Amino acid sequence: MARSPINNLKENEGIAALIFLILCTLLAFKISPGVGTSNLAPAVPHATAPWIFGPFQVLLLYLPPWLGALAVPALIIIGLAGVPWAAHYWGDKWGMRIFSALFSLVLILLFWFMVKELWWTRL
Repeated sequence: MARSPINNLKENEGIAALIFLILCTLLAFKISPGVGTSNLAPAVPHATAPWIFGPFQVLLLYLPPWLGALAVPALIIIGLAGVPWAAHYWGDKWGMRIFSALFSLVLILLFWFMVKELWWTRL
């Protein structure tokens, strides 16, 4: 019996993924990250990581830790994970409306936090 091309593809991609992960791990041990400040960097009243991911670090700055680090991201993840269930339960049209509303809300919040952060740093 001939081998399935899907199983062969799974094995090849699995091996390639393992090699890629090993290579990334070796590079991570070899290259040290430049996490520090230079003397030329402007002084800021609060610490800001160079890899700021969206508004989550700003949430940690302005909100209590339990709310900014646990509750808000958990609600976002639960809301986005519930979209397929809502689409199945209420139909595709309502699912797309809910997804569009959540996506619009996330974009509005991201834009608001970016404007607020830029305005705050220019004072």
